[in-house]
Parts: sequence; C-alpha cells; structure tokens
Amino acid sequence: MHGYLTNADRKLVDAVDRAVAREGQLSPESAELILAEVRTDMSAELLADLIDKAQMGLTEIAGVAKQSRADATAYGQALETQVAGLAGFAPENVLATLVQLTSSMIDRTRAAEAQLRDAGKQMNELRGSLAEARRVAESDALTGLANRRAFEAKLRRAVGHAREQGKPLALAFCDIDHFKKINDTHGHDVGDRILKFVAQRLASASSNNCYVARHGGEEFVMLFQDMEVDEAARIVDDVRADLQDRRLIAKQSGEPIGQVSFSAGVAGLAAGENGRQMLRAADQALYRAKREGRNRVVTAEA
Repeated sequence: MHGYLTNADRKLVDAVDRAVAREGQLSPESAELILAEVRTDMSAELLADLIDKAQMGLTEIAGVAKQSRADATAYGQALETQVAGLAGFAPENVLATLVQLTSSMIDRTRAAEAQLRDAGKQMNELRGSLAEARRVAESDALTGLANRRAFEAKLRRAVGHAREQGKPLALAFCDIDHFKKINDTHGHDVGDRILKFVAQRLASASSNNCYVARHGGEEFVMLFQDMEVDEAARIVDDVRADLQDRRLIAKQSGEPIGQVSFSAGVAGLAAGENGRQMLRAADQALYRAKREGRNRVVTAEA
C-alpha cells in the first residue's frame, strides 16, 4: 500500500490503476487478482479499503487545487477588467471594487487552505494505517517477531547486499528441543509461553546486524549481516547456554517444566548460492545437531 501511495511499487500502482480505469473502482475480485499478482501481504478487503481511502483523499486534494486555480483565474480577469476601466470610472469606485475582490479572494484562499489541511490530516492518518497494516502483515502474532514472509524478503535483500559489497552473511536455523512433549505434557498455553520466552531470548541477541524471525511452529531463524559463520555460531551458542541454565515453571499449575533448550544449525553464504540454498544448508546443520544429541549449535559443512 505504501508502494501505491508513493509510486514506489510500480507493479502495484499499474495493477490498481488498470482495475480502477476498467471498473471505476477496486472490486474485491480485482483486489484478489492483484494480491496474487504482486504478492502483497495484505488481505483483499484491506487492500480495497485503503486504496478507496487514498483515492478519496487524492480526489479531494485535486478538487481543491482545481477550484483554487479557477478562483485565481477569475480574480485575475476581474483585476484586468477594473484596470482597463480606470479611465472611465471614479478612482474611489474602482478601489472599492478591488478591495472587495481581494477580500473575496483572501476568504477563498483561507477556505482552500483549511480544506487542504483537513485532506493532509486524513492522508497522514491513512499513512499511519498503512504503516500499521504493514507491521501487522510482517509480524508473528504470538511472539511479536518478524514472520516468515518478512524474513524471506529480508533474506533476499541481505543476499543482494552481501553480493554487492563483498560482505559475509550467516544464517542460523533454530528449533526448540522436545517441543511436542512440552505441549503434550503441559498443554498448548504453556507451549505458547515457551515460544514467546524463547523468542525473547533470541531477540535479546538482535542488533543492526542480527535479524530474528519466527519461521513457523517451534522454528526460528537468525540472520547475521557482515558476520562470519564462527562469530554468528558463538552468538547463537551464548543464547542457547543462557536458556539451558534456566529452570522454568508452568505459571498456572506451578509444575516444573524443567530445562528448555534449542538446537541450531548455522551456515554462511557460499559463492554462487542464493538465500534458499543457504537456508537449506543451515537446516541440514540443524538436523545434525538434533541427531548428535540436541541442545547444541552445529555449523554447516563447507
């Protein structure tokens, strides 16, 4: 949506404009097709609603601008008429007419300014709604971390940056150990709390160079820009060690949950690889960590 308002996403702008030109509005059916075409994260209903609001705001601004131009033209023509008639009328009559015209123009200008302020306020509110919609679309509802779709977009950008700048890039794939057993033993409410707690511990390592997201289920990913694999693995292992030393208790029942740990696989961006291949290498390293006993961090084989 921000891409539509700012013209930054030409594919989205063109698709929406074509639909509006064809139908006179953005129907839910067209919105669905556009969503499929541009892979936006928003629902069809939200897309149509926000586009409608944006179009209403832009139409109002265009109307004010058009009326202001018409008023300015009329004022100029009236001035020309009065100046042309200066020789034939008493100066005091001409002056009174000019004052009246100018006063009327000032009133209309003030009214236009008020309308533009209101329209600007509405557009600012819409921008806020768009920003919030984007935040919700890219966030995991349970943990508050970035979600898988947001991570995949971040990974594509990070790979491109690493290639262009010749910088290292590392990725950690983390999975909570025995999570199904925790759910089966203590219930899904406790399982959700464990997910949020582990997310908080992983997020504690985040920085400008470290991006943390929930990949799905009990899986999390950490992306380390401008960082070698060994350094990234050390950071992940510090989080793992801190987590394993804690003994958690189920809040409602008071029953001990015991040790909660995670396993992780860490891989770097190899020459000629893309983000998916990098993620696959980290996943394979994670599988080795599970196979070798869990609660450990394993780096991918070169």
